[in-house]
Amino acid sequence: MRRPVRLALLSLATLTLAWGASGALVARGLTRRAAPPFAEPPPAGWEAVSLTAEDGLRLGGWLRRGDAGSACVLALHGNGSSRTGLRDALDVLAEDGTCVLALSLRAHGDSDGDVNDIGWSAARDVRAGVAFLERELPDRRRVFGTSLGAAAALYAAKEVAGRVDGYLLESPYRDLETAVRNRLDMRLGPLAPAAFAVLWPWGSVALPVDPSRLRPVDAARDLPSSTPVLLLAGDADGHATLAEARDIAEAVPGPARLERFPGADHGGLQRSDPARYRAVLRAWVGEQR
Repeated sequence: MRRPVRLALLSLATLTLAWGASGALVARGLTRRAAPPFAEPPPAGWEAVSLTAEDGLRLGGWLRRGDAGSACVLALHGNGSSRTGLRDALDVLAEDGTCVLALSLRAHGDSDGDVNDIGWSAARDVRAGVAFLERELPDRRRVFGTSLGAAAALYAAKEVAGRVDGYLLESPYRDLETAVRNRLDMRLGPLAPAAFAVLWPWGSVALPVDPSRLRPVDAARDLPSSTPVLLLAGDADGHATLAEARDIAEAVPGPARLERFPGADHGGLQRSDPARYRAVLRAWVGEQR
């Protein structure tokens, strides 16, 4: 074999190995804690609480007890954020004496954990939050979750059936495969299919669960038929599209309603239309009283 041919084959093999290794590195980076733990002191009027999930991880939280007899909302943030990043929505939820428990999910904020499996294991955190409210404030319970928090709420739905009286799910992803493809399409354009072919198989190595099981749309089918669900989605969201939210709404066995926010991207519903966002949240809280 001539030297130029050998060099070309060696170069091709090196590039192939490098491409595969890059998939492993990216998969690991996306499934680990994005930032070291940091302090999250409670705002005025809130108290700091600490919960322990069933697998022993400690979770940081803020609690606003609200008025006697009010429903209590368990609030769950999005991927890469924490309860601190949810502050504006928390202020709306806590108006008029509503009780709110805000958690930082595992591998986020000041909570324990290093692995971020996009909501699957955080279902344990949701169950811990529901159990805390049952012990401390045994009244009606609601769950508000955005993005990752919405997925965690759905993954926990079957095991907290009958213990949660309503859900508000903001910008939920339909399934992990779609979520990964969406992000690659936005970043890599025509190279996205090739990148997906390298990245996706590494998910089984990087995650503690088969990535094909990460499907909030399927978990939505486990909601009790008596539990109402409100979904919020932006029609400019490329991460978790309006169509994905519609699919989840259609999978819900009970009453489900989808509110569309024109021009809103992922995490930008409140920013796109602050007055409407506040009105929707306040109406939902009012329904829970």
